[in-house]
Amino acid sequence: MLREVLFLVACVGTSNGFCFPDGWYIQCNRRPLYMASSSSSSSSWPTPDTYQEQNIQLESGANMQILSLRPETQEVVNQPPILFLHGSFHGAWCWTERFFPYFSSRGFPLVAPSWRGTGGTYAGKGVKKVKIADHVADLKCVLDRLPEIIGLNDSMKPPIVVAHSFGGVALMKLLVEDPKRASQLGGICMMCSVPPSGNGKLTMRYLQRSLVDSYRITAGFAMKKCLTNEDLCRQLFFGGPKVTLSDGSIENFGITDADVRRYQGYFTRDSEATIDLIDLAKQLPSSYSLDGVRAPFCDQLPPCLVLGGTDDFIVDREGVEETARYFNIPTEGAVFVDSPHDVMLGAKWENAAKVLENWLNVSC
Repeated sequence: MLREVLFLVACVGTSNGFCFPDGWYIQCNRRPLYMASSSSSSSSWPTPDTYQEQNIQLESGANMQILSLRPETQEVVNQPPILFLHGSFHGAWCWTERFFPYFSSRGFPLVAPSWRGTGGTYAGKGVKKVKIADHVADLKCVLDRLPEIIGLNDSMKPPIVVAHSFGGVALMKLLVEDPKRASQLGGICMMCSVPPSGNGKLTMRYLQRSLVDSYRITAGFAMKKCLTNEDLCRQLFFGGPKVTLSDGSIENFGITDADVRRYQGYFTRDSEATIDLIDLAKQLPSSYSLDGVRAPFCDQLPPCLVLGGTDDFIVDREGVEETARYFNIPTEGAVFVDSPHDVMLGAKWENAAKVLENWLNVSC
């Protein structure tokens, strides 16, 4: 264990830190999209029986997998589209199980791309590192082509962007490079986002609080043991290992053993390579702040919601509050829901969904 903790200290990197562990990113060989990993159960990937799957050649060079869902009504859509951005070890699939049905039933057109380097979006033969600039370029192209993707053309309202975990870093970098983009959005929701300073400060806080938790983070991400260790996978993403209650029943936080094995298959598929962390550490969003706190695009921002999970094992309260301040939201303005890191999955997914829905109805 000591070796792994020392490795974690070494990974902190520059004084600014970097996106670790959730900044670890993805590169994998091309495979049929819905084939389950050999480490998963017999369950396959979510099948596109209700949503549309497209592979769109972007001007940035990526042939990006994009999942989308229009409300069932054929009438003119009155709600703005929601663009969901996933984090590391995940793909667009993570939004389809709970959030797609929930928000589609409320009239929202939905779009979720899979970042370059995941199982859904091939990064190129022999590519082992994906630069943050590639993700930003891809995101720009998706936003530019969103009316075409969702099929709304000129009638589309300004989109709402919901960014989870590492997806938040890509969004922040886009807005740093092109602040006017912020004014073209209908709203921004940062869900358990990696903070603008990356995960370096998070890593140091783990070390100060608990060597055991530091080991779990290191083993789970850097050594990828969460792909095979079910308890560790549960701890990092879904609220903790199973618990036997006093009445003999099992608390599994809404994630069955079959679910865990299925998700581990997805995570394996979407974690075969990493983002270029050295490159990222040189250009973290925090390094562009106006006063060491606020983003340079604050004067362009639409309504914003910064949301964290009270049981998030990866992004702590301080990280969520840092993100809130970056978006010019007072620390007390950050919203925390009863949820683990994967707020869109598991038994408590509705906690985040309802907060997001209420905010959309009131602020957007």
